[in-house]
Amino acid sequence: MIYFSNLNSILPEFIIFISGMLLLMYGAFVKNKNSSNLNILTLLTIFIASISLLFVPDKSSIASSTFINSLLTKYIKLFILILAFLVIYISSNYLKKNQIYFFEYPVLLLFSILGMLVMISANDLIVLYISIELQSLSLYVLVALRRGSVKGSEAALKYFILGSIASAVILYGCSMVYSVVGATNYEIIKQFSDQSFDNLILSLGLVLIISGVAFKLSAAPFHMWTPDVYEGSPTSVTTVLITLPKLAALIVLVNLLLYPFQNQTITWVPIIIIISILSMAIGSISALKQDNLKRLFAFSTIANIGYVMIGLASVNDEAIKASFLYMFIYTLATLGIFSFIMILRREDRQLVTVSDISGLSRSKPLLALSVAILLLSLAGIPPFGGFFGKLFIFTAAIEAGNLYLAIAGVIFSVISAYYYLKIIKTMYLDESSEELNYNLDQKQLFVIILMAFLMLFFVIYAETLITFINFIYF
Repeated sequence: MIYFSNLNSILPEFIIFISGMLLLMYGAFVKNKNSSNLNILTLLTIFIASISLLFVPDKSSIASSTFINSLLTKYIKLFILILAFLVIYISSNYLKKNQIYFFEYPVLLLFSILGMLVMISANDLIVLYISIELQSLSLYVLVALRRGSVKGSEAALKYFILGSIASAVILYGCSMVYSVVGATNYEIIKQFSDQSFDNLILSLGLVLIISGVAFKLSAAPFHMWTPDVYEGSPTSVTTVLITLPKLAALIVLVNLLLYPFQNQTITWVPIIIIISILSMAIGSISALKQDNLKRLFAFSTIANIGYVMIGLASVNDEAIKASFLYMFIYTLATLGIFSFIMILRREDRQLVTVSDISGLSRSKPLLALSVAILLLSLAGIPPFGGFFGKLFIFTAAIEAGNLYLAIAGVIFSVISAYYYLKIIKTMYLDESSEELNYNLDQKQLFVIILMAFLMLFFVIYAETLITFINFIYF
C-alpha cells in the first residue's frame, strides 16, 4: 500500500493524473469549452509537476520496489516535462489554424506524459507494460484527431494495429521471463539472471521485450510504421511522437539491459548491434529520396536512433552517457525543426515538401539561418551540437572495442549529411515559384531561435552538461 507519507515519491505523476481526470470531466460536461483555457491549464499542470520534482527524494522506492526514483529518473522526467511544455506552447496556434479544437488533445497528451513518467521509474515488468500501454493508447487517439483526413485515419489505423502487436510481443516476453523467474520485479530477475547465463526461455523473453521497445523507438527493422504515421498525423502530434516517447523508451532499454539483464550481454548486445546498423543504414539511405519533410525526418529519426544504439551496444558507462547526451541534442534540434514545419503554411495550404521552402532565406533570413543551424547540427557538422554528440558516441565505441560500429556511424553520417544540406541548399540557392509570405507565429519562432542558439553555442556549455550527466548517471 502507498501511504500518504510516500506520496512525494510519485508527486509529479499524481499531479498529472488528477489534473488529467479533472480536465477530462471538464471537457465531458462543460458545453462551451474554450480550447485556449484547456491549453493554459495543461501548461500550468506541467509547470506544477515540474516544480514538484523538487520534493521527490533522490533515491526512493514504493509499492514493493515496483516504482523507483533516482537522480537520473528525476532529471529525465524534468527534461520530458520541459519538452512537453514547449510542444503544447508552440502547438496552440497550429491547432487553431488547422481547426483541431478537440478538448481531448491536451487531456490525452497529459495521460501519454503520465505513461512516460511511470515508464522511466518502472522497476517491474507489469508496471512497465501498463505504463507503455497508457502512453501508447493516448498516442493512438492523438494520431487520429484529424477525423476528416484520409491519411490521418490510415496512419492511426496502422499505428494502432502495429502498436498493438508490439505491445503483445512485450507482454509475451514478460510472461516468458515470469515463467522462468517466478517474479516480475527487476531485483528478483537480476538475482536469477546473474546465476543463469544460458537459459533459453529467459533469453527469448528478453529478445521479445527488446523487439517491442525497439518498435516504440522507431528502430529498424521495427520502423515500418514511422514514415506513414508521422506524415499522416497533425504536425503537433508528430512533434510529440518524434521526441518524448523516444527518450522514455531509451530509458526503459537502459534500465532493463543494464540492471536485471546486465549479465545477459551475450543475448542482447548482438541484437542491439544489428538494430543499430540497420537503423543507420535504412534511415540514412531511405531519407535520400524523400521530398516530404515529415517523411524525411521520420527516416532521419530512425538513423539517429541507430547512433544512440551504438552507445548502448558498447556496454560501458561513458558510451551510455554519450547516448544520453546525443539524445538530448537530437530532441532539442528536432523540436526546433518541427516548430519550423508547423509554420509552413500559405493561405489555406499546409506546406510539407522541401521544394515549398525554396528561397526562404530571401524572405525570412533569420528563420532560414536558425533552421540551417539545426540541420547542420543534425548532420553532425562542427562546431554545432550534433557534431560533439556523435564524436562522444564514436569515441566511446572505439574505446569499448567497437571500431566497426564507429566506422559505420561515420559512413552513414556522411550519407545523411546529403539530405540535410539539400534542404539548406533549397532555402538559400533555389528560386521560389511563388512569393513566400508566412505569417510567423512568435511562439514557434522563439523556440526555433532558442534551439538554434543552443546548438550553435553548445561548445560553450558542453563541459557543464557533461559534468551534469556524470553527476546524475547512476
